[in-house]
Order: sequence, then C-alpha cells, then structure tokens
Amino acid sequence: MEEESYGSSERSSTSSEESAPYSTDNSSHATNPMNSEEEEEEEEESSDDYPSKRRKHGPILEEEDRISTLPDSILLTILSSLCTVDSVRTGVLSKRWAYLWTFVPSLRFTDYYFRHAAHYPNFVDNVLLLHRALKLANFAVQFEYNPELKPRVDLWVRFATTAKVDQLSLHLSSCFYKLPQHLYANEFVSELDFRACEIKPNGLVRWSSLKRLCLWNLDLHQDVLNKVLLGSPRLEFLELRNCDKLNRLDIVSESLKKLVMDSYDEDYPLELEIFAPKIESLEIRGDFYGMKKCQIKNASALVEVRVDFEIRMEYEDEEQEEDHYKNCENVVRELFESLRQVKKLIVGRWCLKFLDRIYDEVNHWKSKEVYFKSLLQCLKTVKIFGFGERFHTKDVFILVVEFLLKNAKVLEKMVITEPWVMQNGIHNMQLKFLQVSQKLLSFPRSSPHAVVMFPF
Repeated sequence: MEEESYGSSERSSTSSEESAPYSTDNSSHATNPMNSEEEEEEEEESSDDYPSKRRKHGPILEEEDRISTLPDSILLTILSSLCTVDSVRTGVLSKRWAYLWTFVPSLRFTDYYFRHAAHYPNFVDNVLLLHRALKLANFAVQFEYNPELKPRVDLWVRFATTAKVDQLSLHLSSCFYKLPQHLYANEFVSELDFRACEIKPNGLVRWSSLKRLCLWNLDLHQDVLNKVLLGSPRLEFLELRNCDKLNRLDIVSESLKKLVMDSYDEDYPLELEIFAPKIESLEIRGDFYGMKKCQIKNASALVEVRVDFEIRMEYEDEEQEEDHYKNCENVVRELFESLRQVKKLIVGRWCLKFLDRIYDEVNHWKSKEVYFKSLLQCLKTVKIFGFGERFHTKDVFILVVEFLLKNAKVLEKMVITEPWVMQNGIHNMQLKFLQVSQKLLSFPRSSPHAVVMFPF
C-alpha cells in the first residue's frame, strides 16, 4: 500500500449509493468525523471529552518521526488496538496520518468519551462515511441504546456485514435492540457478542463460520437457542450470562467444546439441568438468585469444570436463612455428584465453604469418600482460589486439600492461587499463610505424582 494513496482524491471519494445512508446535513462532517454543531459551540472550552482541531503541538518533524516511517501494515495494526475515537485523533499528526485511520480494519465505538449522548451516533455515522477498508476484522459498539436509534444501528450492522466482518459485538443497555433479520444469514462472521439484544429469527439461522458466541442479558428461550445451535455447525464456545428464561439447557451441538454459565438475576426458582454430551469444558460462575437445582446430565465428554458461583437470597428472619443454607447444601451436593469423569476441577470459595457444611465432624472422611468417589478415580488437576484471608487448621480449605491429597489416586497437580493477604502485603498474614503452606506440604498423598503449587 503506497503512502500517497491515503491522500488521493480517488481513495477519499465515495459513490452516492455508498454514502447516502450515512450522510448528514452538516457538510463539515465530510472532512472531520468529530465535528458537530454542539462541539462547535463548545470549541472554546478546554475539555478532554472531545478531540479539538486546535492543537498545541504542530506536526511532528520528519527527522524525529520514526513511527511514521513504519510500513502501512504495522501502523494499521497499531491503530487497530486503539478505540476508534483515539484512532481518528491521529489524523491531525501529519499528512502521513491524515487518512490512515480510514483504512483501519477494526472499529470499536464506545460512548465513554462523549459528554452528550447525541454526539455518539453522529460520530459513528461520520466515521463509517469516511471509512475505506474493504474487509473488517472487528466491529464493536457499546452505548446506551434507545429505540429511536434502531434505524441507525441497523445501518451500522449492515455496514459491518457488508464489509464481511469477522467479529461483531453489540453491547447495549437500557433497552433491547432487535437484531435485523439479514444478520441471521451470515457466512463470514466467526465471533458474535450480543448484550441486551433481542434474538428472534423468522426463519433458519445460517452462521456457517461462527465459532464463538456470547449472549448477555437476553430473554433467551430454549427453542431459539436450538435454532442458533442448529444453524452454527462450527460453534466451539458458548457463553450465556443472565439469560433468565433458560431452566433446562439442552445443548444439541456436535461441535461445541466449552460452555460458560454466568449469573442469573431473576428471583424465582431456577432448576438448571445441563444436557451437553459433547462439551469438554464447563464453567458455572457468578451470582445466581433462587437456584434450587444444578445438575450436569449426559455429559460423557466433560473433562474440565470450574464452579465459582454463589446462590443469593434475601431473607427476613433466621428460619428463612436456615432454609436458604440447606438449599445451598443440596445444590452443591447434587452438582458434585453429577461430576463423574472430570479430570480437572476448579473450585471457588463459596462452593468450597458448603462442601464442609454438608458433613458432620464424626463422619467427615467416610462421607466425603462416598461423596467424591466418582471424582477420585480420574481427577488429575485441582485449582483452589479465593479461599479468604484467614487461615486456621480446621478451615474447610485445609480439610479439602488434605482429603484430596490423601484420596485422589491419579492426582498430578494441585494449584493454590494467590490469596487476598498475599496481594495486599500484610506481613503477619503472609507469615501465617507460609505456615499453612508448610502444613499442606506435609499431608500424605496417595498419588506418587501429585505436586502442590503455590503463588510464590
């Protein structure tokens, strides 16, 4: 790509058919996407919220500007790592940079930089008007959406799909945005990330290249999810966060390898059953309200599990609190009983705490042997994290570590992650942790290959 190509009128012009959807009444937008009537009124204000055409520094001297001598491909890679607002700002550096940003293959728009909400969509419109890259690697928008902006967001999505975008991200808030129907037939996109979007395909979903799908804050029903999975034959990663309409999760996919379940905000009973015969890795994390059951069924390929969630509930008296704790114990028990062939297990603090509540002191080891029996035959890697700031010889952390080392017959590695006290540098607590670490290393191990690893 030649340097002078960015300054040529041929590369800077657009046909009326291409530019019409993004044209505005303000002619100054054709040369500066940051301009707007509101910004011109505030031009005398000194603020970092908007880039101004008036700069205190002039163009960088050529003999001192080593960055500008780099090839276009490297400069475009650098600009691609920036938010689009910052990428556009580089256009004032020199003639070398004036049009370079218009060829950046990654566009990421966020309303964080804009004081007034109306400026954000105007900026997006004008950037797309001037943009010249034929292929987009990444297109992302993040802002507070309202239904009046739907026609404009539809045009943004059309722009991205026309440019054969590889990764598309729509992170919206306040209101739900209904995805346009043409988006459900896209053979180029490999990653989709939707937040507060309404997924309602009228016909079949055809995402033939899709490998990664993240859905946040959606009213997602099982029948819609089935359509998505059926139309995504290469999907490998699925994340569902705050998808509150799913109670029974039946994954009918031959390609899916990893499933992430993250949080559940609705305050009504959740009985989560996961049927996923092909997945190899599962994560259940975040805050779940009203969970009554969590079981993994028919997951014969599952080898790696991370359980780092907490069941929350608002209770008014001690009786409700006791009922809540009993429910939590049952959920944790049923979940671990359904993990039969897992080889790598990562356990968070909340779940670790309830493992110890389930059993009384007298029958502690005997009951745990039954409880973990299926896991002990194949568990090779254990990672324990977030276990708190206090260390006592009777803590659940100590008991679980001792039990696993003593009974996991094929254990190869146990990783103890950095606790809060080590991160914050409290000397006496660090010393206590070192003492506990020595105690852990002294426990007998049934596996001759078991290694205990610490963060120091």
